[in-house]
Amino acid sequence: MGLREFIDEFADGDHETSLSIVNSEQPPMVARMLNSLFEEQSVDVDEVARVLSESDVIQLRRDGRVVAESEFDDVRDSILAVNSDLYITGTRPLEDVDTPAVVRDLEGTRFRVRGYPAGTKGKLLLIEISRYIEAMALRHGDGELHTGFQRLSRIVDERGTERAYEKLADTDLDVHVYGVGDPSPLESRALTVHDEDVPEIRRGWFVVFVPPPESEAVGAALVAVTEDDVEWDGVWTIDTGRARRVAAYLSAEYGQN
Repeated sequence: MGLREFIDEFADGDHETSLSIVNSEQPPMVARMLNSLFEEQSVDVDEVARVLSESDVIQLRRDGRVVAESEFDDVRDSILAVNSDLYITGTRPLEDVDTPAVVRDLEGTRFRVRGYPAGTKGKLLLIEISRYIEAMALRHGDGELHTGFQRLSRIVDERGTERAYEKLADTDLDVHVYGVGDPSPLESRALTVHDEDVPEIRRGWFVVFVPPPESEAVGAALVAVTEDDVEWDGVWTIDTGRARRVAAYLSAEYGQN
């Protein structure tokens, strides 16, 4: 079992998934931003009018059944109208992360996204869920957090990431970070550093939160891989058992540090 096998297992390809903008009062250009975000994904986007529904809400449907609903403004402000600098610079701290339900509940949907310059918005889905899982861990303040950065230097080079992990390390969480490169800048941090120059760590993006065994909190995991540092293949799951399995794999495979 490896990271790619987890993606294959967690991806749920048996359901039709769609997002509907209900009774939209948005300018056409703004509404099209949602379609642009998902145009290369297995998520259909449309606009519908419903007499008994509120205006400007987005509904997530699975096999035709509404499973989540969010205000259009919330989706716009969290993903559509932002870029990755919001998190890299720390403009939006972990405490302020409030991922809309229609994005969060896309768990099990397999995403293939491209970062800049090959793509523009797609990678933000994975960034948003990464921050969502980190924020879950911060709020709980206990358990385990495992994060793959590809390059360890990103933790200190990105001001927002550095601040986020300073806060996470200042809790009772057991925080593990994985990547390639010089670990010495992280020696003063309350982090367990796994400096692993192997393909899976160089090409893996994962954020895994596992609550303590006695806790009623829910765990979550995002797992993604790349072959070219441009396109990412990934999925996320909000499931304690699955998150625990990914964490157990990482600990068994790279836990010697």
